[in-house]
Amino acid sequence: MTPRERFLTALQGGQPDRVPVWDWVNNPALYQDQLGQTPTYFDGSLAAQLSKALGLDAVWAPAEGFMGLISERWQWLDRTRYADEWGIGYQVEAGSWPLAFPARHAIKTRADWDKLDPPEPNTPWRVEYAGAAVVEAAQEIAVVGGVRGPFSSAWMLMGLTQMSFNLFDDPALLEDVFKTTTDFWTRVGLQLIEAGVDAVVIHDDLGSNTATFFAPDDLRQYHLPHLRRQVQTLAETGTPVILHSCGNINAVLPDLAATGISGLNNLQQAAQMKIETVKAAYGPSLCLIGNVDATGLMPTATPTEVEQAVKECLGVAAPGGGYILATDHSFHEGIPLENVYALIQAGKKFGTY
Repeated sequence: MTPRERFLTALQGGQPDRVPVWDWVNNPALYQDQLGQTPTYFDGSLAAQLSKALGLDAVWAPAEGFMGLISERWQWLDRTRYADEWGIGYQVEAGSWPLAFPARHAIKTRADWDKLDPPEPNTPWRVEYAGAAVVEAAQEIAVVGGVRGPFSSAWMLMGLTQMSFNLFDDPALLEDVFKTTTDFWTRVGLQLIEAGVDAVVIHDDLGSNTATFFAPDDLRQYHLPHLRRQVQTLAETGTPVILHSCGNINAVLPDLAATGISGLNNLQQAAQMKIETVKAAYGPSLCLIGNVDATGLMPTATPTEVEQAVKECLGVAAPGGGYILATDHSFHEGIPLENVYALIQAGKKFGTY
């Protein structure tokens, strides 16, 4: 099978020739080591080249305008601070590439929201990165477009503390933010599909290491209807949809699976996301992506220990198909390059069916 065929077969619950390998490549050193180039924030072609050089079966191609994605389009205050088109202020630090993190939230009150002029989703530049990745991928590897989900969008706009206050003080404002941002990112996702991506991942972190950020019933009432609408609109095109959520989301896992997603990433070990339990519950109906410990294992282990961790994940999640090997976070800068290579090589060596 080609890498693209392998990835899409597993994502749709099937059993390919071997388990696909994929991850978020968040370390510029990998570009230097593999391609001899320093990555930029706008080169989807280079990202696809790196995925092919690493032997990954897919490449992530986020929409330009992806919240937190560093961009020359934003209003830069100095070399380390900028504000994006939503008015969110970000701080760039060493190790944050390719994302920055909110330092100033745009929405505190209903008056702030009423003054906000949401950006236009249907602009050609939003899919230039993904389009370049599609061309470079040339149907050899899969291209996974990236958009934001309702919870992560609201968190970046408001902050978790303000969101929590609004559950009691102004739930209608929270609903408005969820609806508007979901509408925006759904339309962007449809553009990515038109640009030729093979799947779309919705980034929507919902939990800490111990529990969901909101009580499960609050997520069901306020958040999940919007996520469900986003998933279903994108999936109606025939495109597989992946949900990326860090944290312990066990309490709402049945609700998330029922939205219509094809895949779930990233199944964090430190957050008590036990892949054997999820596999037993959902089997081939939900492709599982991740679960190799990127926090406690990958930064400090030997390549031999990484290989053993890969074998353990494969032994639990690979049988019957519907599994894509990845870490439970990313190939981040804290992971030695030899451990990235060890994971990829072990996946290919031990992941055959």
